[in-house]
Amino acid sequence: MKKIVTWALLLFAVVSCGGNGAVVSAPADLTPWQDADGLFAFTVNGETFRLSPIPAGTFAMGETLDQGHYRTPAVHQVILDGFAIGTAEVTQALWKAVMGSNPSPKDVPQAPVSGVSFDDAQKFLKKLSKATGVPFRLPTEAEWERAARLQEGMPGGVWEWCSDRWTDDLGIHLTVNPQGPEAGEDRALRGGSALEKNNKPITRKAMAPFTKAGDVGLRVAVSMDAPYPQDVYGVLVENQVDRARYKSTEVKPETLEVKGVRFDMVAVEGGTFTMGGTEQKGTVREDELPLHQVTLDPFKIGRLEVTEALWEAVMGSLPYGSQGPDYPVGNVSWYDVQAFIRELNALTGRKFRLPTEAEWEYAARGGQKSRGYAFAGSSFPQDVAQYGYDDMRTRKVALHRPNELGLYDMSGNAWEWVQDRPGPYDSTDQRDPQGPVTSALGDYRVMRGGSAATTWDKCRVSNRNEFHASLFRSTIGFRLAL
Repeated sequence: MKKIVTWALLLFAVVSCGGNGAVVSAPADLTPWQDADGLFAFTVNGETFRLSPIPAGTFAMGETLDQGHYRTPAVHQVILDGFAIGTAEVTQALWKAVMGSNPSPKDVPQAPVSGVSFDDAQKFLKKLSKATGVPFRLPTEAEWERAARLQEGMPGGVWEWCSDRWTDDLGIHLTVNPQGPEAGEDRALRGGSALEKNNKPITRKAMAPFTKAGDVGLRVAVSMDAPYPQDVYGVLVENQVDRARYKSTEVKPETLEVKGVRFDMVAVEGGTFTMGGTEQKGTVREDELPLHQVTLDPFKIGRLEVTEALWEAVMGSLPYGSQGPDYPVGNVSWYDVQAFIRELNALTGRKFRLPTEAEWEYAARGGQKSRGYAFAGSSFPQDVAQYGYDDMRTRKVALHRPNELGLYDMSGNAWEWVQDRPGPYDSTDQRDPQGPVTSALGDYRVMRGGSAATTWDKCRVSNRNEFHASLFRSTIGFRLAL
């Protein structure tokens, strides 16, 4: 059984994807059909077609920045098993080779077949599967969009049937191998057609399954035995972070380098501190209370917010709205950050992660060197923080003085994602807290420190904020921990 993850109020459950009417077959071994280019080539009655393997993984589905949406995108994270999908739409020639006739308005053998209903597509797939011995099917909407984001040329041509029933709202919660809603008459189409402009991987519409149209066709898919990595599921869903462990005598500062970009990790000795809204110039909020004692083991934390230079070195490209190598990277969701950390760990062999909320606050306060400041290194925000700008842009890192541990910009400049889900404090003593397993807010994560676009009070070391894990802003970045 495959799994789908949903959150609703206080519920957190992993449930089956089955029973919703989507036609998703068992995994197939396509190795016998793999060619020299790594594609899977099949021939039926003299007509050859190819499928491209799409690796298991996770991606942001919906109105992301690369799709031209900037402010409040309708987007959610999806985890998918590996699958294979046609490198092109089913051609008229292939349809005729399988079905014996061509339903398209014009006879152009190598053009996409059109004029086929969803029901027609199911009959074609059944015959194609029988002819090849491979369980071909339609892609799900999530699979189609992931493939369209990875390989060029999918939007346009003809609208393409997907297996999902139609829904106007794809939701905002993380899902695993989604197959669409359980009920509904219409099916989903993806990609737009040559008759329309500005087709994108997110372009979609509904159509009745018996409808035939001159600009509607299909693309085939096959499930592969390539499940998504369990460590991805563990981090994104179950908060299972692989952590480096230090003794106080072992934690030492270090400078690392990735593809020519150097960055510093500062040693933070373990200790006990009072977490929450201590004397903060009369601006303590309810979610900063009650005060409670927290004891932390030693750890390391980035001297700077992750810069655009480091992001580009690890990921090979920059998010929308980049400003320069010495600026904190922005427009990255919590899930984007986890993808970055995964790549960084693969490059370095280390166990980088986000700091927990408790670690972040302890470090911002100065750890064992704390002087009790309201801001990270001063009682006055102007000494240490970039804040109060109305242009929604961060500034270069390290323009102000650091805090007691030598950490820059923990107050102001960019909000910083931490690992935890949001949740209320309690007054009990805690040791190395990891945050709640579930959250009443659903798929949200905590961010800390304020930003260049906030007022001064948001830059206090005890101030807390939360944001949907799939969303992003130009003034939201992060800092690494080890």
